[in-house]
Amino acid sequence: MIKFSEIPIKLLQEAKPFIVTIETKNGEKYRGKLKNVEENMNILLNNVIWQEQNGKTKKFQSILLRGNSVKIIILPEILKEVPILNSISKN
Repeated sequence: MIKFSEIPIKLLQEAKPFIVTIETKNGEKYRGKLKNVEENMNILLNNVIWQEQNGKTKKFQSILLRGNSVKIIILPEILKEVPILNSISKN
């Protein structure tokens, strides 16, 4: 059985082939394909669009975000169907 504390990392592992949006604590937004996530929540994105607080955007091939700078991660709707969430809702 999976520990409750492992759910966020496991869910992000399921999101690897998808595009996610991440907002950092300083208000910047990053949108790109999730390539990797580490246990400390460091996140590697590819084909990234970075948006500053003032709305300016810039593209990057890849970017690594430190886990302690992440405020929120917006995942695709399709992840509502992943087995890890279904097993939680049944308990």
